Amino acid sequence: MKKKICILIRVYNRVEDLDYCVNIIRDTWKLNDYYIIVVSNGQKDGYIVSEDCKSKIDKLVDLTNNVGHFQGNSQLLLEGLAYIPDDCEYTIILEADTWIYKDDITNKYIKKLDEENAVWASAQFFRYILNLATDFAIVKTSFIKTHPEIFTFSGTPEYYVANYLKSKNLKFVYITENMPVSLPRYIKRYPYAPTGRFFTFVKGKMVTHHIELLKDGMDEKKFYFNLAADTDYFKLSKPKLYKWVQFKIRIFIALSYLIPYKSWLIKEKSYSFNDSHVKI
Repeated sequence: MKKKICILIRVYNRVEDLDYCVNIIRDTWKLNDYYIIVVSNGQKDGYIVSEDCKSKIDKLVDLTNNVGHFQGNSQLLLEGLAYIPDDCEYTIILEADTWIYKDDITNKYIKKLDEENAVWASAQFFRYILNLATDFAIVKTSFIKTHPEIFTFSGTPEYYVANYLKSKNLKFVYITENMPVSLPRYIKRYPYAPTGRFFTFVKGKMVTHHIELLKDGMDEKKFYFNLAADTDYFKLSKPKLYKWVQFKIRIFIALSYLIPYKSWLIKEKSYSFNDSHVKI
């Protein structure tokens, strides 16, 4: 029997990404019934959710005010909470530029959450320190509705969320298919990690690229999505060698584990809810 699951997508300026994100969900996520909420705070700055996108979602929450980067992220999640249907046992929180092919990974981690009595599943964003990614997470709806303060971060959300769960003795599960993400801060560029983080996750069939970082913009992001999905979801003008690039990505990810981290040798500062971020 299919579950009813809410997808809470947040967006500021990446409205073109949002169109593709929603299309991918409607085209390829078939294992459950999905109720899609989009929360936007970019209208005031001219970032308008398209009519096509509106026709494919269940609820649009259009905010007139954007309170900033991290606080804006918190604002979008907190505003969206009120619209999550009570009959959705799980909620997926998603950023508009995070595209995932099919929903196999959703069912896999819902099962893990149930088995381990955990409330949150997402990747570890920074290596070797307690944190949880917020670009794609699967969360028990009852938990976030009774603990909305988990979204009241004003700094780096990955640290705040993980340490909030730890402080409440609540369990979480890492989505290992979407790891590793980040490299040490002193690594500014690395193959397939142009800003010191990976954006293509072949095992998780997910891409998270910011198109302004790609030479060919949206077309290049579509290529990486096809590569991660291992299918021609997007019809590209030229044939691409997906297998060869997949192989190279796997090699460079494996090599990245040999890069030394300061946290191997130095005990890091413990997290405080008053901190905006923690060193790695």
